[in-house]
Amino acid sequence: MSLKPFTCPLPETRFLRAGRLVYKFKIRYGNFSSAPDLDNTASAAKELEEAIRVILGNLDDLHPFSTDHFTIFPYLSKWERVSKMRFKHGKVHLVPYPYICTVYLELSSFQQNVSCGNSCVIFQVFCEFPEQPQAPAETSVGLYI
Repeated sequence: MSLKPFTCPLPETRFLRAGRLVYKFKIRYGNFSSAPDLDNTASAAKELEEAIRVILGNLDDLHPFSTDHFTIFPYLSKWERVSKMRFKHGKVHLVPYPYICTVYLELSSFQQNVSCGNSCVIFQVFCEFPEQPQAPAETSVGLYI
């Protein structure tokens, strides 16, 4: 099931369910005024959905990463009032994840370079991480509204 359209470039907060857990995501956008065509394209929305799946799959070891259009900076912070939250899906009680996932999105350096023209100088940093084994298909994360 796909997510509702994102409000790029306006900040937003979303509650997402994966299994019996409910996650609170705060999504913040960088300077997207230089690329207005990315605001609601299907490929950008797909990339954001995939980025959320990547974040949910790596909550114990979050690092910045890039997609075709974005550089994504995920962070966790303690959800202070989580004990007061109650969620249900039908008759099933859901469990809130005790941290807020804050996601900062910036245009990838290639997109910025295209938007700025030849007068921009873009520095890009590459990090190498050891290969990690792929999770079996049955443990993939599904997102629900």
